[in-house]
Formats: sequence, structure tokens, C-alpha cells
Amino acid sequence: MEKAQPVASVCFLDNRSISMDIENVHAIESGVPMRLGENEWFCELLIRTATGTVALQMLADHPDRFFVRMPDAPAEE
Repeated sequence: MEKAQPVASVCFLDNRSISMDIENVHAIESGVPMRLGENEWFCELLIRTATGTVALQMLADHPDRFFVRMPDAPAEE
């Protein structure tokens, strides 16, 4: 049997937030928003790491809510 390796460490904070530390990220992928019903949309975000995948299933009232804002990329070394 293969030994389990941690993929992420999760903390539940007092202000009802979740903090997650994820190491050895290989890729971040976003699904296409899908309509579930009136003002109800679903989208999945996948974070692929060296030891596994973290999947976030998200619900929102409009597909624009899933837009990912990227910071300005630092210059390549």
C-alpha cells in the first residue's frame, strides 16, 4: 500500500475564511462556467501539484464572478 502524501494544509480562521498552503504547484486550471439555473452558475478550479490535485467547486450568481485577476507578471530571470 502506498503511503499518503499531503496535498494541501487547510486552516479554518475565526472570520469564516479558509487559508490553504499548497506546495509544488505544477498547474492551475479553470473550467468553463456552466449554468445550473436562473442566476446560478458553477465553475471548477483545479490546482495540480506534485502529490495530487486540489479541486474547488464554486457557485455564483453570474459567470463573470469566476474571472481570475492576474497580477503583473515579474520579469523572467
